[in-house]
Amino acid sequence: MIKVIKRRYIAFRMKPRIKISKREIYHVLIREISTSINVKTGNGLYIWVIKFDAETGLGIIRCGHNYLDQILHSIQESRGILKELKFRTLGTSGSIKTLKRKFLSKEFK
Repeated sequence: MIKVIKRRYIAFRMKPRIKISKREIYHVLIREISTSINVKTGNGLYIWVIKFDAETGLGIIRCGHNYLDQILHSIQESRGILKELKFRTLGTSGSIKTLKRKFLSKEFK
């Protein structure tokens, strides 16, 4: 039997106009979340940074539904680099279209 991992999308906001790439955000998230959840680095988290706009500080993360609650909790309780970047979640959704409509401004497309 094959387990199906449902995708969930998280809208986030951080400091605007900071020079950081999607790849660097990904590595910071993996480091912070894996230490918080006590999971081997990235194993089974299915996290990916879909989109990030450095000017506005808005972005979208995709993750699996099985770790969604733990990921959100570890982001909110972070004390490391995510706290320095003022990384905050805006909301979650099952589709990018709904996430953009509910939580992200019209300029972020």
